[in-house]
Amino acid sequence: MTRDQLIRTLQAFTAPLSRRLRVLLQRSQVLLTKYQGKIRLLQVQVPGGQALSDVEHLEPFGFTSHPPQGAEAIVLAFGGNGSHSVGLLVGDRRYRLVIEEGEAAIYNQAGDYLKMGKDGTATLKTATKAVIDAPATEITGTLQVTGATTLSNTLNVAAAATLQTTLSVSATVTAGGAVSAPSAAFAGAMSAASATVGGVAFASHAHSYTDDGNPSVTGGAQ
Repeated sequence: MTRDQLIRTLQAFTAPLSRRLRVLLQRSQVLLTKYQGKIRLLQVQVPGGQALSDVEHLEPFGFTSHPPQGAEAIVLAFGGNGSHSVGLLVGDRRYRLVIEEGEAAIYNQAGDYLKMGKDGTATLKTATKAVIDAPATEITGTLQVTGATTLSNTLNVAAAATLQTTLSVSATVTAGGAVSAPSAAFAGAMSAASATVGGVAFASHAHSYTDDGNPSVTGGAQ
């Protein structure tokens, strides 16, 4: 057997294995995303133009995402024949955030994101609003509100509360410390150690008046 014949024989012998290796892991494009119960299935286009349907999208526990059309996926073909394929590591460079070394973030197609910065700051950005659906919310540090604050139930303040804009409460305000706000509207009762609204300190605010020609001062907030 000549050298060329030996090479051709080896190529013919290894050709099926080579084809299987080429399709074992492929960088593909997402064409369609659908669901079968809670199983997410992808239709992807692999190199060469072939479309694979019902490719299960595998994800790590505790995290899920619905990739948009045009996202990129690494497709793993069990057995190397494409008949049983799963999608791994689906991402989309069109919407990916540019972050610094040591940072992490989650994001969506609309540009909303939650980023853990390298300086210890967590930043949540949304286009409309952030909703917390929980029976109780605890904040161990300082709460600073720069926009209007509206409460539809009782406000209990154990220490001091400072707002930079309007405070609107439709129920009762109970404060163990001071409450300070540029303006406030209370539909219910208010009880506080001290309160300052619109620059007026209610605990010490008084008015001068004349009673039967005698000058006098009111005794406390009126």
